[in-house]
Amino acid sequence: MGFGSLGFPDRGSSDKVMRPRVLESLRDHYISQISTGLYHTVAVTNKGIVFGFGDNERAQLGQECIRGCLKPTEIMFQRSMEDIAIAAPSG
Repeated sequence: MGFGSLGFPDRGSSDKVMRPRVLESLRDHYISQISTGLYHTVAVTNKGIVFGFGDNERAQLGQECIRGCLKPTEIMFQRSMEDIAIAAPSG
């Protein structure tokens, strides 16, 4: 749901979407947490897998080499974590 100025995950379109919809690339995952920034989103599955999508201008998604990501991309960590809490600040 949103205005789409940066595109939408799984769709690549900049058309407005005015109601929630399923992201096909995450259909097989149970999302237990979601946090949104101004232009990006971070989601955690019940198995502790962290996905990010949206703007990545400041490497918010853990991917230094890309500007933005329209497809939810797994965020890799250097060590394993059992308890995960996420926050995606706007600033």
